[in-house]
Amino acid sequence: MSGSQKSQELQILAEILAHRDRKKALSFIRKRLQNSFNNEYEQLAWKGWERALQRQESMSLIFQLVNGMPAKDAKKAFQDLKKKRTEILIRDHTQTELSKQYIHQWVQLLGFYCEFCSE
Repeated sequence: MSGSQKSQELQILAEILAHRDRKKALSFIRKRLQNSFNNEYEQLAWKGWERALQRQESMSLIFQLVNGMPAKDAKKAFQDLKKKRTEILIRDHTQTELSKQYIHQWVQLLGFYCEFCSE
C-alpha cells in the first residue's frame, strides 16, 4: 500500500473521530485490519485503536479523541509524540521501526485530527 493511501486512511479515521462516531470508527478500523500492512508496527497501532474503542478505555488517547478531545489538548499530544519519536531514535537506535512506524501512525492521526478540529 502506498504512503498516500495510508495517509488517506488516517485522514479518514481522524475525520470520523472528530465527528465523534465511535461505531463508524470501529467499522473503519476493522475494515482496514482485513488488509495487509507494510510492517507489524502499523498493524499494532490499528489493532490497539480497535481494542481501545471496542472496550471504551477512557484513558486511551483514541477514545479521548472520539469523545471530543479539545483541539488544544490534541495539539499538545501531537507535539509530545513528535518529540518522543525523535527522542527514541536518539536514545536507542534499535527502536527505529517503533519510531518510524508505530509512533508515526499516531503523529499523522493526531495531525489530521487537529486539522479537522480547527476547521
